[in-house]
Amino acid sequence: MTPRKPATKPRTRRKRAGSASALPAVMTPEALASREHLVAETRAYFALLTRPIIDGRTPQTRGLEFVASYTRMVDTIVGLLFQHAAEENGLTVDETDVAVVALGGYGRAELAPFSDVDILITCGRKTKIVEAVASSFIRLMWDCGFELGHAVESVVEADTALTRDMDTKTALIESRWVCGSRRVARALDKKIGRVRRNEREEFLRRKTADVIERYEKFGNSFQLIEPNVKSSPGGLRDYQTLVWLGSVGRTEQGLKALRQKGLLLRGERRELEAAYDFLTRVRVELHLSTKSKQDSLIVAAQQGVADALGYRKRGDHLAVEFFMREYYRHSRAIYRITADCLQALDYGNNVGVLLGRSRLKKDGSRLNVALRLPSLRKNPLLVFEKQKAGGQKLERALRRRLEHVLDEELGGADVVRRMRRGFPALLDDDRNVALVVRSLHETRFLMKIIPEYDQLTCLKRYDLYHHYTVDEHSFKVLENLVSLGKSDPAAGDFLVRLYSELPQKRILFLAALLHDIGKIEGHDHAARGAVLSRVILERMGLAEEEIELVCFLVAQHLVMSHFSQRRDPTDIGTITAFCDRVGNRTRLKYLCLLTYADYRATSPLVWNEWKRTLLWELYARAYDFMARREKAPEEVYRQHKENLLAAFSGGDRARALAHLDLLPGGYLLTMTAEMVGDHMRMIERLDGEPFLVSHRIAGAAHEITFCTHDKPYRLSELCGVLAINDFTILNAFAFTRRDGKVIDVFVVEPIDRDGLLPQQEMLKRFEHIRADLKKIFDGKLDLEEATHDHARRWRRVLKPRIPIETRVQFENDTSEDYTIIDVFAQDRPGLLYTITRSLSGQGLSIARARISTEATRAIDSFYVRDEAGSKVRDADALRTIRETLRGQID
Repeated sequence: MTPRKPATKPRTRRKRAGSASALPAVMTPEALASREHLVAETRAYFALLTRPIIDGRTPQTRGLEFVASYTRMVDTIVGLLFQHAAEENGLTVDETDVAVVALGGYGRAELAPFSDVDILITCGRKTKIVEAVASSFIRLMWDCGFELGHAVESVVEADTALTRDMDTKTALIESRWVCGSRRVARALDKKIGRVRRNEREEFLRRKTADVIERYEKFGNSFQLIEPNVKSSPGGLRDYQTLVWLGSVGRTEQGLKALRQKGLLLRGERRELEAAYDFLTRVRVELHLSTKSKQDSLIVAAQQGVADALGYRKRGDHLAVEFFMREYYRHSRAIYRITADCLQALDYGNNVGVLLGRSRLKKDGSRLNVALRLPSLRKNPLLVFEKQKAGGQKLERALRRRLEHVLDEELGGADVVRRMRRGFPALLDDDRNVALVVRSLHETRFLMKIIPEYDQLTCLKRYDLYHHYTVDEHSFKVLENLVSLGKSDPAAGDFLVRLYSELPQKRILFLAALLHDIGKIEGHDHAARGAVLSRVILERMGLAEEEIELVCFLVAQHLVMSHFSQRRDPTDIGTITAFCDRVGNRTRLKYLCLLTYADYRATSPLVWNEWKRTLLWELYARAYDFMARREKAPEEVYRQHKENLLAAFSGGDRARALAHLDLLPGGYLLTMTAEMVGDHMRMIERLDGEPFLVSHRIAGAAHEITFCTHDKPYRLSELCGVLAINDFTILNAFAFTRRDGKVIDVFVVEPIDRDGLLPQQEMLKRFEHIRADLKKIFDGKLDLEEATHDHARRWRRVLKPRIPIETRVQFENDTSEDYTIIDVFAQDRPGLLYTITRSLSGQGLSIARARISTEATRAIDSFYVRDEAGSKVRDADALRTIRETLRGQID
């Protein structure tokens, strides 16, 4: 029988952590006489044993010390209950011919609170009395509250399982006798020893393959928002695998054997052990704070773990940010060393190194050059220039030598100055530039060039939106830019075309590396980053013109994202305000590319075709506006009207002119001639109908248009009917003609999937929308109740993990005709219905809305006017709007 739930990959054999051969004083004869009393007394005794360990821990308590102590307490209970199970069947422990053997984390004496207690109950020969003792013992463990992973096997059965099942081999090779028959345990040890000797090569290959499979399963990165402390890359499993690789075929060698074989370099063993102890302590606190065997460092638990480990807020940085920074640094160390070892072993194809049958092979695909100090002092970036020319990764020994030389030989002021002055030349073109920058960072040369980068390294914001640490995010921004150079500008992608037209790419690359440098000082990082960037760039000796452009990009790197997603570029005031911020077309090109690369590097899932469409729309309108910005708004509206009317002739032109004359100027700037024609036909059919609705594909999203009659709460009703039919609204335009007919256009995507719906499913939902809207207009559907039911249904699926404070902000300077209201809130289905209903109930008319989401935070922007058709400027009125909105959202 294969042991259930082996807890970890193999590590070293350990001595038993402890056992008990006699009952403690608290286990009274009365307790022994009754199973209920025994269970109650045992639970109380275990709490008594573990309370000093749990309550006595401090931020300085080492993780491995804690789990070793906790394991000893579990051993005590296991021994007591096994003794009782034996006596319950009329035997002493020695007479049972049974041994209890710990497996997995329990076997390594590294048991965390709430972890499964994995055991093998083994015997010389299975008999009825053995099975009775085992059954009694297992029931007692369960009754006493232990989560048990167990198997009952004879030594012969265990030996058979060893030969056929890799998980069993792994579990038994790291097993440990706890209590019972030592003779049986020694017999099992002999079987395990045979496997260690005879099947070492298969184990090694399988375990190196296991790492690759596990990486695929757990995200292939140590920089996850919610890393799995045990199984993610850079987690406990990686360390355990390294120890096990060094131990197979050798007794108690582990990391020492890897060092002897050249797989670990000087200092890496201490680095690994410190990281493993830290992650073990994190796992302990994670179990205690969640009161479960939780190994994923979920965002909701991160603050509690940070508090338990003694982290405190400093300045604008939260305690949890300092904690996660240290977590990622330790995890990165384990991940990097594990990856180096696996690469040296050729991912299982050269495991003979571990068995003494072969030597480490030099990897010809990696750069390895001799370091000559006089040359390096003269040109400290010489190795990286060679890397840029050849495109090879640095051989790990070369990386370590560079780190050593940097500390010992290249710290002088003159050498550092030459290093900083030479750095911009590495960015002159995009050939291997991302590879070189990563190598500079790995060897810590980048921290000499830009000392501020040391504080950025492994720094992570406490949110669900930014998936990567700040340093990794910045490198991904750079990689996103470089990838544009690998595409054909003639293929039609406007971003590729813009990239090919840039006169100086190093300006863009420097902005990519520095755009978040202000985060080391906390809030308002764009403005602070621009100040820091000037200091950094002056150290590099850049010309003032270059410094000004880079600092502009750093200071404004959020502006284009803000305007593209939360502002309407068809509004004259909005596009004017944006162009005033940017200044000229050259800056616009640089800023557009940086915005794209920055946004895409935030998360693997955040960039999509809709975001690309919004960015293109803003870029194109701004580029065009800069060419004709001397024109008055009336002239702009007139030109757009002429362009639209040119698509119509004869009677259609006259009807189009009459239609456009009934609508505000924003309609002229927003709609295409095709959309105008569709709207005209819908309105002509509206007479006698309460509403009409149409659907079409709009790029990467669905566009749904409603034509109806003006009425209070009409827009909120349309938002509500879309919500209960599982659509998320990305963008909304609301136009009311002077004759009271309404044209509301929504750009939507399904809430339950990315991208477009299949045609048949979309038609089905479209009919549901039509039917639900008819019920609402006929008074047969209570929309308030329907949206609440819908929100409750989705709330069970979309559970927020970080509480988000509802904020309401007003802007009266950007748009000439509208007050812009920005609402920041916890995203949920039906939120837009709640907001629009609240605004309508306060007498505000909504002309257009921009909807965006950052992870679980909704950022919704509304262009509104009051009942008099004016902006809302009165301070008391604005305060009432804010308080009412917050009250109804929360």
